[in-house]
Amino acid sequence: MAKKYKPERKKPGDLIRSEDWNALVDEVIFLRKYIGNMTRSVTLTNLESPSGKSQHLSSGVQEEFNYGTDVLGLITRQFYTTGEEIGEVCKYGLIDYADIIYYWAGAMNGDKKALEITLEYFDGTNHTSDSLLVHEWSKLRPKGKENPWVEYLYSPNQRLWYKYALKNPSPDKGIRFISFRDTSSETGIRIANVLQYVTRIWPLE
Repeated sequence: MAKKYKPERKKPGDLIRSEDWNALVDEVIFLRKYIGNMTRSVTLTNLESPSGKSQHLSSGVQEEFNYGTDVLGLITRQFYTTGEEIGEVCKYGLIDYADIIYYWAGAMNGDKKALEITLEYFDGTNHTSDSLLVHEWSKLRPKGKENPWVEYLYSPNQRLWYKYALKNPSPDKGIRFISFRDTSSETGIRIANVLQYVTRIWPLE
């Protein structure tokens, strides 16, 4: 059992030894660093989008959309482009601050830089990413250096979802929406209806 801490009180005019003072300063520095690095993680599931098209993962879908199961991890639906069009795949409301945003994606004709992600902030400004690579969904690809995946999920019929990380360049700005756009008419990008984000806990001043 941990020993209960009993603070030692000093009276006005009492002296404090230098080693005691230095130990106190070191502890304050440690606690400030610890608090400054505290984060919270939020997972959003069953997300809806005001734009784009969605289907189940298996039930009632064509073979090129079929993952062999309707639930894979926390993923239950896919937003998509057909592979013959460009445009917005989906748009999710976030309404929070985030340092890093994790999303699940894959592409019917992948291994191409064809995904643009736009963050819409509370203050009305936007940030759009460079074109990001999305890996092929039919066979596990190595991470590589271009938009490396964090982890992956295999479906019963050997289809893949890849989890990617997007760093928010303005973590001090609240995010209202995050939208995903397929910039190629050849890729057929899918975005899962799950988001996870991590944000630093800001101490009160």
